[in-house]
Amino acid sequence: MNKPEIIREFLNASGSTIVSVEFIKKDGTYRKVQFNPRDRQEIKGFGPSTNDPNIIRIRDFSIAKKQGQNAWRSFDVRRIVKITANGQTFDF
Repeated sequence: MNKPEIIREFLNASGSTIVSVEFIKKDGTYRKVQFNPRDRQEIKGFGPSTNDPNIIRIRDFSIAKKQGQNAWRSFDVRRIVKITANGQTFDF
């Protein structure tokens, strides 16, 4: 199984618990997000849509808690360096 498949399976198995993902952004900076993979609230934004299966769209839990809006983010599963949920962690 390759890295994107492992991550997608991990996210599916995590249910609605909070998942923490650490990744390297396209510009090379480090970012950490926390989200509920089952969050299906309407995505409102102005960014371009994508059909790339390696891009995952999420609502960042910490931003949503502070600001309420504009918390939607996306990341490329190939850039993940660490993912944690339910006491289980994968380092890549």
